[in-house]
Amino acid sequence: MTERDITICGHGSGTPSLKRLDTYLENRFQSKMSNGVRKGLLKVRRLKALDDRGRQNFHDFYSTILGRNTYSQDLRQYCYTPYKGRYYSDCSSSGCATYQRCGVDIPLMTTADMLNSSMYTDVPVEIVDGHIMNPEELLPGDALLFAGNINRPSLRYVGHVEYIYEMPETYLSGWQETEQGWQYLERGEPVKNAWRYIDNRWYVFAGDGKMVTGWFHDETDAYYYLAGDGAMCSSQWVQDGSSWYYLTVDGRMARDAYVPDPRGWCYVNHSGAWDGKYSRLVPGPGVTIVGGQEY
Repeated sequence: MTERDITICGHGSGTPSLKRLDTYLENRFQSKMSNGVRKGLLKVRRLKALDDRGRQNFHDFYSTILGRNTYSQDLRQYCYTPYKGRYYSDCSSSGCATYQRCGVDIPLMTTADMLNSSMYTDVPVEIVDGHIMNPEELLPGDALLFAGNINRPSLRYVGHVEYIYEMPETYLSGWQETEQGWQYLERGEPVKNAWRYIDNRWYVFAGDGKMVTGWFHDETDAYYYLAGDGAMCSSQWVQDGSSWYYLTVDGRMARDAYVPDPRGWCYVNHSGAWDGKYSRLVPGPGVTIVGGQEY
């Protein structure tokens, strides 16, 4: 991957626009402020709260303001909500407002704020003559901070920001439907042979990347049941054919155990199937009780 492969977004000629990273970095580095300091790249910072799905959302939301918003520092809060029928933003507010649309609780920071905020972390890029030697470290939504304000010597003259908009290896993230079924992409590659916690639910993906539904048997000899939408079932009964099975709080199917029920104790055998009976007698010592000993 090279800088040429990467697209950035930010204000240009008064409205948000797209640029090629290598060309923009070269032009900024060749330009100087009145004090002779180059307007080149100073640092790249990454918002900690932006995950893979948030990065794709950043791309999608920012695409809606391209060519639309007029530059205004005084009206920068009207990036996505119009003021008297028009939209406004400046270089930093366009990115921060887009982070907000992605669900991140962040104020409309200035470039100086972005340089120093603990909400960001530095991206380990090597900058030589204004160019990034290891662009593979970048991700969509990363903030590229440039010199451009001679009134901020203590802040290394930071005065402008652009954002990573699209990268060939990282843009495709999140759910994707294929002919074989649903997959979940991370940095362009489907998750395989692994569990993932997505939107507060657990999912498991097979060796071909396909989302698993129905029963799943893992290497520890535990059984799990994934619903039709792929989400793991837990703390509930599921019916398979004529038999009922209980999934514990961690999703494992209960076996050789008693499951408490308002109508009585339900025994599930070694295969996990309920015997269909309710016992009023409290199970004696030495047995497994769901919610108690092993489960």
